[in-house]
Amino acid sequence: MEYDPDELRKIAERAALEAAKLLRENVCSSSFTRGVGGDSIRADVIAEDYIIDLITREGLELRIVSEERGNLGEGELRAIIDPLDGSSNYAACIPIASVSIAFAVGPRLRDVVAGAVAPVFHGDLFSFARGRGCPLERGQRDHEVVVLYSEDPESFSSLLKVIWNRLSNAKIRNLGSAALEIAYVAAGNLKLFADARGSLRNVDVAASLGLLRECGGEAYGREGAVVDGSTDRVEVVGDVIASLDKEFALAASLSLPRVRGS
Repeated sequence: MEYDPDELRKIAERAALEAAKLLRENVCSSSFTRGVGGDSIRADVIAEDYIIDLITREGLELRIVSEERGNLGEGELRAIIDPLDGSSNYAACIPIASVSIAFAVGPRLRDVVAGAVAPVFHGDLFSFARGRGCPLERGQRDHEVVVLYSEDPESFSSLLKVIWNRLSNAKIRNLGSAALEIAYVAAGNLKLFADARGSLRNVDVAASLGLLRECGGEAYGREGAVVDGSTDRVEVVGDVIASLDKEFALAASLSLPRVRGS
């Protein structure tokens, strides 16, 4: 069956915006910020159930791959959902978090054809449909703001060397919402997103990577491998080094030390 990326984009937009509104209206509420195990809070579960209800009403035969519920359904079309990317921020009443929804027509992240990333607190919605061109007006950007995550001193040092060699006035940040940060890369607000912790999952990045690629950027893992992963189940995709400047992202990726035992 063929699916219209524009229609899928509209569905993702509506669901992401509605879920973001629900989360925003209940921020700092104990009924939403209470822990439910691991890194999850009640808001994750509530928002995810809300999104699943919204998109299943569209009448699509879906396989839903979601952070809290895992896998639901057996449809050819996949919906990859992160109901609250930035749970720790949200629980601490720090206003940086997002809702991320992607649709894929095949079993890999490269098969994502539409998606949306909605900031929970402020800022414009990010969304895309494959083949329709970059939807963002980037204009002339000279920002040298870089997002950098690493728990390994050697990886951190390697990335810093590449960043400082490329940028004259680099400013290092991390905001706590990978989906939103990669969307900012696609928009030109961030020069580079580098997460070398090896822990990012497909639900964290599916929509924002689709947007980045539609805008001409790319994301690499360690040793220059293009980031990919399953859309059939929640799984770790590993390191993600993303930029509109593919050469920059690749150089940062190749600078990382090899994983021991590889």
